[in-house]
Amino acid sequence: MTTAPPRPTGFDAALIAYLPNLRRQALYMAGLRGEELLQDAVTDMLHLADRCRMATFRTWAQIILRRSASNFIRASRQAKRAGVCVPIAATIAVQPAQEGAADLAAVLSALSTIPDGNVVLREAMGDTLTDMGSERGISREAMRQRREMARGRLNDKMGMAA
Repeated sequence: MTTAPPRPTGFDAALIAYLPNLRRQALYMAGLRGEELLQDAVTDMLHLADRCRMATFRTWAQIILRRSASNFIRASRQAKRAGVCVPIAATIAVQPAQEGAADLAAVLSALSTIPDGNVVLREAMGDTLTDMGSERGISREAMRQRREMARGRLNDKMGMAA
């Protein structure tokens, strides 16, 4: 059994102290798979600890995290090309934060009271103006004009600048 080279004095304490920043950056870089990226980066840091100078720990940790992110992205692309199934947790939508949910509820409530508010909502869900227009027997341009009117009314009702 081989032993890892000794880590510099204070390495563990510095890593623990800097871990929240690394976690935030990993989540920013990899989204739902940020924790996985963080684990890869910390593993690399522990393997390369003997090369770390404590005076430049933060810079060194950033470099290792970015290198791990690059390797992580490369491995994800290769797995996608090979047809490997992506974990379901990576494909599901994230629930909105409480403030976002409240804002969304207010917008949906306002859309229900606005004439042609459903046009804005249906377009947000992926329906095309051409499809909506054909259902009503009007042109795409007429639907676009109705959508713009509904957006303007929504902006006025919500007190937002256009």
